[in-house]
Amino acid sequence: MPLLLAGCEKQDLYKFNVCRLALPGVENAGLRFHLLTRPDIDANADRITLIYQILPDSVPYRSDDEGVLSDNVPISGEGPPAFAHRITCQFARAQTPGARVPLTGIETSRFGVLPASQLALLDRFWINRVGRTALNSFDDQSRSATLPDVPDIGAKAAFGLQLLLAGVSRGAVYALLALPFILIYGLIGRINLAFGEMLMVGGVAAMVASQAVIGGIGWHITLIVISALLAAIIYGAGLGRLSWQWVFGPLGRANTGGQGMIVASLGCVLAIQEFVRLAYSARNFNLPPIWQFTLPLVRGGHFIVNIDGFDILAVTLAVIMAMILHRLMHQTAFGRAWHAISQDRFAAALCGVRLHHIEGLTFTLAGLLCGIAGAILALRYGVINFHSGTMFGFKALTAAILGGIGIVRGAWLGGILLGLLESLWTGYFGDPYRDAAVFVLLAAVLILKPQGLLGINNSHDSLATGRAG
Repeated sequence: MPLLLAGCEKQDLYKFNVCRLALPGVENAGLRFHLLTRPDIDANADRITLIYQILPDSVPYRSDDEGVLSDNVPISGEGPPAFAHRITCQFARAQTPGARVPLTGIETSRFGVLPASQLALLDRFWINRVGRTALNSFDDQSRSATLPDVPDIGAKAAFGLQLLLAGVSRGAVYALLALPFILIYGLIGRINLAFGEMLMVGGVAAMVASQAVIGGIGWHITLIVISALLAAIIYGAGLGRLSWQWVFGPLGRANTGGQGMIVASLGCVLAIQEFVRLAYSARNFNLPPIWQFTLPLVRGGHFIVNIDGFDILAVTLAVIMAMILHRLMHQTAFGRAWHAISQDRFAAALCGVRLHHIEGLTFTLAGLLCGIAGAILALRYGVINFHSGTMFGFKALTAAILGGIGIVRGAWLGGILLGLLESLWTGYFGDPYRDAAVFVLLAAVLILKPQGLLGINNSHDSLATGRAG
């Protein structure tokens, strides 16, 4: 994972586009240009050089000695004037990646260094005022500069694919958060509604840790992500353990029914929310963009299908945690004890299984998974507040019920379906009624198939095999 993060450079389209917008203001009026430079060059450099050609149909061709074209670097196959020119833009050094820095100098192969007075006029009256209309001087007027060298699959297909990718990444987070519901329900047959708040606490811890690394060490993406994940894991696992030790453990020993557990979990929701609100703030916790790497896959005309770096991270972490959980539940002593308690608590206790110990570890593991999901959301979207986890928790519960609560594959199926539904609904119908559509789908599934899409699976894949009591 650190190698993945360190190997992905940020694509700095801001500097590229500023330099591209400056070119028509520096060159002679009426000329049109063709860029030979891709937008992903020198992503972290303070100096960017663009190579361009003057289109033949924009100026009468005259020889080099007439002073129109000063370079003599021919580009074959383009026709006169087939010469490559360059413009170099110098920017101030950014204190943090992604910060918009001022343009401090311009040099061209045709006119040399631009005087400071002309640079000030260019920046104020051309770049900042003309804006996108300057793109009319280029043969490719797309907002993202020259298009990446990826297949063109058509605009509608590209838009649909972008929505599918966004839905899969969001669905992976829902699936990751649905796993705690499966763990707890499979063990004690009860629903804990406080997992969304554990996600929120993990997200807040991830943001605080990220800000500490940025302020203390600097803008190191690998350290930021690792510290955010560790902080979220510690706080999420700790909160899960405390919830069992102080609330659900005593209630279980007192043989409290399902209604008591539901009321207690709602009390945990309110207690955690109010603690974060009073101890920290009722305002949003914000984190500046720390990793803006995007990978172009295909395009539909000027619409480019990108996959975000944090989407890759979210899916990767969700898959890794699902694999670890599967191995833990089926190849370790903890997993065997968990299954024994799930099938028959009384028989498991007679065989020497430590019921309270396994329950405490299960709640700790569930909190750990919530913390990881919270860290992913905090790093991906950069904003979280004291009540952000409530809706995520309900949607993760929806995902678990949709797929078939108690089944790992059901969590994944429900999470991915939920993420795809939200993404496609937002893309084609907009944000209004998106959440309503999610819960309408849940109601429909519960009416048509109350046990979920995969039902209750008693095979080795199930975390909730038949309970004897």
